[in-house]
Amino acid sequence: MRFACIGCGFIARRHLEHLVDMKGVSVRALADIDLQAAEAYQQEFGADYVTDSANRIFEDPNVDAVLICTRHDSHTPLSVEAAKAGKQILLEKPMALTVEECERIIGAVDNAGVTLAINYKFRFAPTVLEAKRQLGQPLLTVGQLAMDPTLNWTWAKDPVQGGGLLLGTACHVFDTAYWLNESEPVRVYAESVPTEPEDGCNVQAAVVTVRFANGAVASLSVSEAGETPHLGKWVFEVFDGTKAALFDNHFAQVWITDGDPEHLEWKGEAHSIGIAGILTDFVEAVETGRQPTVTGKDGLRATLLARRILASLQSGAPMDVTVPW
Repeated sequence: MRFACIGCGFIARRHLEHLVDMKGVSVRALADIDLQAAEAYQQEFGADYVTDSANRIFEDPNVDAVLICTRHDSHTPLSVEAAKAGKQILLEKPMALTVEECERIIGAVDNAGVTLAINYKFRFAPTVLEAKRQLGQPLLTVGQLAMDPTLNWTWAKDPVQGGGLLLGTACHVFDTAYWLNESEPVRVYAESVPTEPEDGCNVQAAVVTVRFANGAVASLSVSEAGETPHLGKWVFEVFDGTKAALFDNHFAQVWITDGDPEHLEWKGEAHSIGIAGILTDFVEAVETGRQPTVTGKDGLRATLLARRILASLQSGAPMDVTVPW
């Protein structure tokens, strides 16, 4: 399978360093509007050519699949054009910044009959897989994203390009909470700082309650108020009534217990946060014709949750969540 990577920034590096070690795949092309960025990655990871035009990628019959690692506002047009060109698509999170854009991508993919996967990588962390194997249906999920403040001028905080904290970054929290429960969210309620945010780009901190269709609940906190030095940026706890799991250190560790201190069990694999898993799953899905583990529906759900949370923040009231399937 011959890959092209569109967008040669930080997250592209995380994909490419795994991709070049995989058997049965190769890097055909690298594209970035900053051609020097693509050339630098070509020197490091190899590629047949570099370009500053995504259209050259789409027109290349020797490209089978594309990694789309660009700014969030470009995900929809690039995904639609990739689908029209018959390319298999692995798309960075968030899928898109509006539900309507997510639906547009899904429609283009369905019409073209190509595979679409969204990079919600934590589903593939070995620690998450182990906890899902050992625990039963969760009753309570507690999740935290605690990151250092980002500069106000960064594109990720732009309402058009990046979408801000809730849409652009906390979407990982929303997808992970869903994946641990595997039940559709039906209601959300949120409080935030500032108390009446105009959009997701000026939210500094928020606390969210999620009710799932099976009756389970989740308490999720997201912030740009500082990262904890011991536990790290991402922390999750899951309780099923008998066993509990604590994930820390960027999902590289999980502590599983049944309440007996002598039965505390640690599982972990340093720096294994799931990107290799999402790439492997995507390649296998394309080769076998099955659905990938993280589909367009999953991408839409995370964006829908972020939008309903924003609506709750703006209204001060709980919001029902209805997924369109």
